[in-house]
Amino acid sequence: MARLILLFAALLLSGTGVAQQDTATPAAQVKSDTGLTILDQLPVRNQIPLLDNRFRIDDGVDSITLVFFRRQGTASVVLVRPDGSKVFYNTAKDHNMRWHDAATYDLIEINNPMPGPWQAVGRILPESRILVLTDIQLQVDSLPASLMVGETFKLTARLMDGDQVVNARDFREILTLQVLFISTNNKEQDNYGRGLAEVASFRDDGRGYDASARDGIFTGEINLTFGAGEWIPRYVLKTPLYSRELEQPPVIIAPAPVQLVFEQATKAESPHQLSFQAVSADVNLNSLLFQGVVRYPDGEMLQFSLTDPAEAKVLAVANKGAGSYLVDVSVFGQMQDGREFVLNLPQERFLVMLQAQEAPALTELPPELQQPVPPVIEQPEPEPFPWGLVILSNLLILGLGATAIWLVITGRGFSALLFWRKKNVPAAAKAMPGATKSNAASSAKPTQSKEKDDILDLSLPDD
Repeated sequence: MARLILLFAALLLSGTGVAQQDTATPAAQVKSDTGLTILDQLPVRNQIPLLDNRFRIDDGVDSITLVFFRRQGTASVVLVRPDGSKVFYNTAKDHNMRWHDAATYDLIEINNPMPGPWQAVGRILPESRILVLTDIQLQVDSLPASLMVGETFKLTARLMDGDQVVNARDFREILTLQVLFISTNNKEQDNYGRGLAEVASFRDDGRGYDASARDGIFTGEINLTFGAGEWIPRYVLKTPLYSRELEQPPVIIAPAPVQLVFEQATKAESPHQLSFQAVSADVNLNSLLFQGVVRYPDGEMLQFSLTDPAEAKVLAVANKGAGSYLVDVSVFGQMQDGREFVLNLPQERFLVMLQAQEAPALTELPPELQQPVPPVIEQPEPEPFPWGLVILSNLLILGLGATAIWLVITGRGFSALLFWRKKNVPAAAKAMPGATKSNAASSAKPTQSKEKDDILDLSLPDD
């Protein structure tokens, strides 16, 4: 293993890889770059956590490899050692380092690094890795193939110092191994955008599945209840002296291979039907066994088990009326490839509504309670309201009011409204308008002469 690690470091720093000048992501560049192809081919990767561009190197590390991905066209990172001194790309040889500077990443190998807190300064991307090439490693068993939602299995991890398990009995604190599953954010999977799921925490305390306390071996139970999709398993172990992270290749978690179907009874005296149907061809149907409990609305519980492969996988559930029926089921079976599995399905809730039933026949009342039914008196229908007359009256009132307002505003009399009545003028006067004036003048002259005749002449003659 040590020779393989040294060969890996030599290939990384051989300088044969040339960074491509394109806009591809760092992950794609790792696969296309000759010098970094081996990085993704490692079965497991022991890492040191990188938080806010800071990391800590514990004592006793012989060699460490740093892979810092940075933005396209940015300058190389600068390392700050625990004593405060800075290491640049052009001064790496003076500090016993080998540094490969590419367009989008920095690949650095440090032999016998100074223990303590380090810091990297630059435009570093989250895909950066700090690989520990040392005898202290975290080893985790490989996950089973063809995982399913709800599957439960035992997992063992070991903290190794070369070929020996690390003796942790001198630690005052109980060591804890945290198991995380990180979504790959694949748009074609059901867990797209799910982020991170905390699956379990293993404690080296000799309880549960753990055989012995503080022996460096962590054994616990994994229950995959967080959803189907593509996930990356990650294991984090922190001790008072050092910390390790291990990341395994992505795994596919398939949906549960069993589906529960609840059929509600149509009559109050009939039981409900709960059937178990297999929905995956990867499961051996004849090997499925079911065990669980049904919780009725009244609080009672029914424990059941279906273990006969020849019988139909149908359970009769007593009809306890309306309410919620809760079902917890454990499934035991075998895959088509022969692997045994155990599933703890998520709790199912079935709601039964109150059914409409025929009313029971009433018994005949005694004579003293029977009363004659009073006859129904038909009342005459009321006359319809004269809506038309009311509307016409309102319109008439509005018309008269508008007319009065118009007469007041214009100052005219009521006769102005009689537009059809006009003064009668003789037709002859209309035909000869000048004749009227002459007639008037002639009529005036005789009058004047007549007035003169009426005056008495009292004068005496000259004789």
